[in-house]
Amino acid sequence: MNTPILHHYEFSPFAEKIRLAFGLKNLHWRSVIAPSILPKPDLVALTGGYRHIPVLQIGADVYCDTRTIARELDRRFPSPPLITDATRAIATTIEAWAERDLFWPIARYVSGVNAERMDPQLHVDRAALRGKRTPSLARLKAVAQRNLGLVRACLPNVERLLAHGDNWVLQDGPGQADLALYHGLWFLGALPIDCSHSLANFPRTRAWMERVAAIGHGICEPLSPTGALSIAAHAAPAPLRPSIEDDALPACGMLVTIAPEDYVTAMVEGILTQVDTADVSILRTDPSLGEVMLHFPRVGYTLRAR
Repeated sequence: MNTPILHHYEFSPFAEKIRLAFGLKNLHWRSVIAPSILPKPDLVALTGGYRHIPVLQIGADVYCDTRTIARELDRRFPSPPLITDATRAIATTIEAWAERDLFWPIARYVSGVNAERMDPQLHVDRAALRGKRTPSLARLKAVAQRNLGLVRACLPNVERLLAHGDNWVLQDGPGQADLALYHGLWFLGALPIDCSHSLANFPRTRAWMERVAAIGHGICEPLSPTGALSIAAHAAPAPLRPSIEDDALPACGMLVTIAPEDYVTAMVEGILTQVDTADVSILRTDPSLGEVMLHFPRVGYTLRAR
């Protein structure tokens, strides 16, 4: 029941971030392959509607978003840590830049270049997720070209972050700063048309990426989606840490909804059960699974009283 279960798919960059976290901690974990587009019946049965990848499951506890997942991995498997108190501020700052200003131009560039090689329904799904109409192939290619300019503006900053000559981004690495910076760059080579030639003029970045890739993914064992649901049904959520008072949020015990900002997607509904400075926990009672505890980050999510 305590073995981490990752719900993911192969070409998900954010899933690669967590797969490498497993490798860094040398964990044994179980792999559930989820669809990359809706419908995702088994995943949303577990999460109460949350559809994004990756999702970490440990028994009847479900962790959504890589930031919450990383914090829980450090709590349960503290050695080696993904992040330390000494560099927490700079590591989370690098993570925020890497997963916004760096990642999204790369994602749009690579997806546009590969537009004709991908499942057409992927374009439909991602447009709907953003509340937009499905783009034409010509539109996707135009977006790719525009974002290539943004990628080229960001890559020199990655090279500068590695100019100190150490093996890792921060002195206590490898850690979360490395994984957050890496997974977007990894996506350059993740689809059939390889776009990693964009890194040709950045030797420090390429050498560092080889070191990060060598961390590996730990020890992985496949698990069926129904097997994961069965584990949740036969487990109970772990005891929660003490909750803090925050008058900017609904009170614990209230029925609430939560969903990622900037997406058109289902809201997860449940009882707000625990709040800390970084995360919230919401209890769902499902007819088939029983009690399932969902954990979300506070930043990037909209939490409302129902």
